Amino acid sequence: MFFLEVKLEFDSKEQALRFFKSIKPELEEEYLRSKMRITHDKEKLQVFVSAQDKTALRASLNSLLKPLILFDNIENLDK
Repeated sequence: MFFLEVKLEFDSKEQALRFFKSIKPELEEEYLRSKMRITHDKEKLQVFVSAQDKTALRASLNSLLKPLILFDNIENLDK
């Protein structure tokens, strides 16, 4: 079994909540080889991933990183 913990810190509580809401549908998906859980506290999010193998762990990480990159690009459009 493989485990991963990712800590994300946003500029504000509101920004963290927007990202949390945007990724929530992904977290509700059930996968055979991995599980992802996310917690939030103010401007911080903590993501916990467990996977049966490295490939599943990498896929779970990608399913978090792709929306995070998109979210960051959208948030920074007007800057």
